[in-house]
Amino acid sequence: MAIEHLIFPSGNLATNTGLFWCTRTREGILVDPGGEPDEILDIALRQGVCIRTIVLTHAHIDNLAAAPFLREETSCGIAVHRADWNLWEAIEEQCKELGMPVPELPEIDEEISEGTPIQFGRERADVLHLPGHSPGHCGIAFPDLEICLVGDACFAGAAGRTDLWNGNEADQEHSLDRISKLPPSWTLLPGHGPTFAPGAVARARHQRSTNI
Repeated sequence: MAIEHLIFPSGNLATNTGLFWCTRTREGILVDPGGEPDEILDIALRQGVCIRTIVLTHAHIDNLAAAPFLREETSCGIAVHRADWNLWEAIEEQCKELGMPVPELPEIDEEISEGTPIQFGRERADVLHLPGHSPGHCGIAFPDLEICLVGDACFAGAAGRTDLWNGNEADQEHSLDRISKLPPSWTLLPGHGPTFAPGAVARARHQRSTNI
């Protein structure tokens, strides 16, 4: 195994952001940069990491606010599941509803999809399509690390909400089933808050989070 990583909160809603990199090439991916782009860039530079791709678990504003600046500064790509491209394009509507400033978003560069690994250096991450919170919501899994970033599908004490843009309760229940069946030794990192284990999903699914 030659992957190192850092997890840290970013943005006004303390989105859990993940930087993962290949130790042999120093090429990495950045997952869900929620804000504070200067600080995120500084973290990557201090680690000597070249960000190849910004990967989004889903295209809500609190997961992507730092992406435009970081793409401009690093020339990295931006990768989103195609079912969430409409959310990316409707960022102005999202921001107006939430009373947040509207970023000027670049074009999406890559589509992520289940069954197609995300490559960085000589390493890879796997994609799990976990719709419900949004149509294109995905988990980003690192089997060698026994870590999966599950975005806002589920949190330590509550399941992700489905009352936002194009959320779907039936899809969410299926996604929660999938998350609960991940290996029990794995650590699950939600979009906000503390980590949890797959066994915690059974209790969490009876509550709904208020996170966007």
